[in-house]
Amino acid sequence: MVQNKIQNYIHKLSETLFNELQGDEQLSLFLHSEESSFYRFNRSLVRQNSHVQQHELAIQFYKEERILKNCINLTLNLELDLKTALDIMDNSRQQALLMDKNPQFVKIKNNGHSSVIKKSTYPSDEQIPQIVHELFSDTDLAGLWCSGPLRQVSINSEGQFHFFETDFFFFDYSLYNGPLAAKGYYSENQFDLNTFNQQAQFTKNKLKLLSKPLQKISKGQYKVYLEPMAMAEILWSMGWSTLSQSQFNKGHAPLKKLKEKLSLFSSKVNFTENFELGMTPEFNSLGELSLPHIKLIENGHLNTLLISTATAQEYKLETNFADPKESPRSLELGAGQLQTDQVLQKLDTGLYLSNLHYINYSDIQSARITGMTRFASFWVEKGEIIGPIQDLRFDESLYNIFGPNLIDLTTERSTFVDIGTYQKRSLGVLKTPGALINNFNFTL
Repeated sequence: MVQNKIQNYIHKLSETLFNELQGDEQLSLFLHSEESSFYRFNRSLVRQNSHVQQHELAIQFYKEERILKNCINLTLNLELDLKTALDIMDNSRQQALLMDKNPQFVKIKNNGHSSVIKKSTYPSDEQIPQIVHELFSDTDLAGLWCSGPLRQVSINSEGQFHFFETDFFFFDYSLYNGPLAAKGYYSENQFDLNTFNQQAQFTKNKLKLLSKPLQKISKGQYKVYLEPMAMAEILWSMGWSTLSQSQFNKGHAPLKKLKEKLSLFSSKVNFTENFELGMTPEFNSLGELSLPHIKLIENGHLNTLLISTATAQEYKLETNFADPKESPRSLELGAGQLQTDQVLQKLDTGLYLSNLHYINYSDIQSARITGMTRFASFWVEKGEIIGPIQDLRFDESLYNIFGPNLIDLTTERSTFVDIGTYQKRSLGVLKTPGALINNFNFTL
């Protein structure tokens, strides 16, 4: 099997590299490996398909409190890959003599062994075009199907070896009605045609609503409902620096008031780094094993930020073995009490937002984010959708979104895998409910 081939290959490669270490030198290797199928659709037909195999190896060389990082693409030709990697080690050995000591230096250690292989079921490459075309032949669809196994392996010269493989898929698409569009997304552990049909029909129903008269909405504050897809955009943006202890210590501190208890989120808000979602490994890029659950925010109170070993070393803290980037890898927002079929009734009059984009911080210190409404977003009166709205820009604080303005979160939640495919597929996941929020601020 392919995973055994990769496991055997990286064992042979690493064993030779480790044998070349001298004195107190150490070596840490992190492999990203994938076999991916891509189908790009336009007007519900395949316009481009491709299949990618790549195996990217990150090499971290440790010597006398210096760390040098390099990256190579493996050819799976052992002789050729060994020559490239040994040349990098030799160059690193020379460069270390010219560098200052790293204040975040921590000697690597053996964090044990593990092997996790997760399999998903989904249509074959031959079946995908037909399924999509038959289901969406009555619409103008543009989208991307991606599937195939993705692996991460962390191994070091102290004897550590962690292997993780997940075989997942996602279908990210839009249905067009002239210049307007309704966005859909489908990704599960196991492909189910009935569930896929239901999700597609939900998107088609929103597409029909786009034919209603366009509603001109003035800037101001409105009661809003954010679908899980819209909430996911906010949660992805929180992964950049919001929950990082290192960024907090450097002054990039959106949650400073929350940490110092000067301001709290609603007691309904619970954020957890939950590796039991099963889409990411518990080990980070250094092979350090996290706890299955890390309660970041509990009942509106900040318990902890993500703390890497390097940050813990520099600031004399206790690590929770976050990845060196200190971004969440498997983030979960807890459910609320709002039933999905009661959303329009509870919204009454306001904005129903399916999706957001272009999100960024407008003021980090006050945790203000800005962005745009996107795709199927509607004006609602007395629980009835009146029509689509023009694009609006919002500027709102996380303290309001998750604080006193939060009315409730839905009982149902959706899971979203990271759909990033730039240079290589990304590995990350989040699970979120929808949210009903008062006085959401629109500036343009």
